[in-house]
Amino acid sequence: MKRYLLSSLLVTTLFAEEPSSEFSPFFSWAGEAWSIADGGFETGGRSLGLALLGFDWSPGILAGGTIHAEAHNIHGQDPTGYAGDANALSNIAFDEGTRLFQAWYGRDTSWGSLKTGLIALDDDFMVSDYALLFINAGFGPMPIESFNVGAPIWPIGGLGIWSSIDFSETSGLQVGVYDGNAGDFASNDDGLNNDIGSEDGAMIMVEYFNTTETFGGSTTWKIGGFHNTGEAFVDFDSGLTEQGLGAIYAVIEHAISEDFGVWTRLGTTLNDDISTVTTYLDGGVVIKSPISSRPDD
Repeated sequence: MKRYLLSSLLVTTLFAEEPSSEFSPFFSWAGEAWSIADGGFETGGRSLGLALLGFDWSPGILAGGTIHAEAHNIHGQDPTGYAGDANALSNIAFDEGTRLFQAWYGRDTSWGSLKTGLIALDDDFMVSDYALLFINAGFGPMPIESFNVGAPIWPIGGLGIWSSIDFSETSGLQVGVYDGNAGDFASNDDGLNNDIGSEDGAMIMVEYFNTTETFGGSTTWKIGGFHNTGEAFVDFDSGLTEQGLGAIYAVIEHAISEDFGVWTRLGTTLNDDISTVTTYLDGGVVIKSPISSRPDD
């Protein structure tokens, strides 16, 4: 069994204009330096950079609505090319280039919120706030989705509509319908090729969430699933194409205290014969302020 060791450096700078009632631009840059010290395909160093530029605009004519636009520039080399990992090591790794990521209209309502336009489903579904602190791409969209369907996730958005419905202050339901296949770098390198083809189908996602006081702390439960209606899924046994691929998943977060939390995410597909990844499980622990003199670590 091959093994590899990694060392990484993450540097982030952020500038944003003071929020105003109408127009708020933002810019950030993140850089990573990696060294594959042992194992993998090849040892050596690689570096990555991600520049992000966009704005939120809420003119009075929209009566409380907001227009969001966001473009990304990715530069450098993906360390996965050296390590040989099936799942990307870094959450900012993708093909080099500049592309439009998201451009949508959204607003809050008395019953929840909604947005529509060019959007990405992993902004809202399958999300664990604890897991997002980690840099491996596996802690973003779950591989039961990212490995099996081409629905819009970072860094390629797709046409869609999303809505969150509040049942109470601690529970609700979110529903999203997206382009079933947003493409890849070869077919959608600038983020503007977003036609909806009949074979692509639609990506339909549903997720219920609830927060309760349990086990001496606060527990958030998310139960969800998706169905992609596309027609181009290949049966690994027969080689024939099939229509439709679905999955179910759960996300559980438990805050033991303000400084200590645990999470787990698990999911399984409902169509094993056409799924590259059939089951998935991750989990972890997050500790805040382990050193009293550094309360924000």
